[in-house]
Amino acid sequence: MAENPVQQLLNEQKLLEGKINELQNNIGMFQETLASYRTGLAVLEELETKEVGEKILFSVGGAVYIEAQILSNDRVIRALGSGVRVEQSLEESKTVLTERIEQLNSSLTALSQEYDGTMNRAQWLTNQMQNIYAQAQAAQLPQQPKPEE
Repeated sequence: MAENPVQQLLNEQKLLEGKINELQNNIGMFQETLASYRTGLAVLEELETKEVGEKILFSVGGAVYIEAQILSNDRVIRALGSGVRVEQSLEESKTVLTERIEQLNSSLTALSQEYDGTMNRAQWLTNQMQNIYAQAQAAQLPQQPKPEE
């Protein structure tokens, strides 16, 4: 048995709500990751201006800082994931971070476009539902007699 048009619109609207929530969550995660990579790149760029042996305040999160001494300003240790870390030059790390930021920006742009398209479709569905409701209301109103001329 085929669904009526109103039920089809309601079903699609429900699916779109789930998709919108998922896209919002994904966009938020991408933005957080992107902010983290940008911060890492900024720290590396700042490290280039420091001298070996110089003391700095280093944020450990939660508005807490520790005093640290720079032992090397040309080598860093970068996490690869799953607890794996690699030592590499500052320039290599900056290149990796820059490339990753570009990839994340690209993915975020694509997600944002998908989100906009989904929101537009959801708005269209809402408008269709309002039109159907208005037509149903108009059909239920008693017909007023036409005034005589």
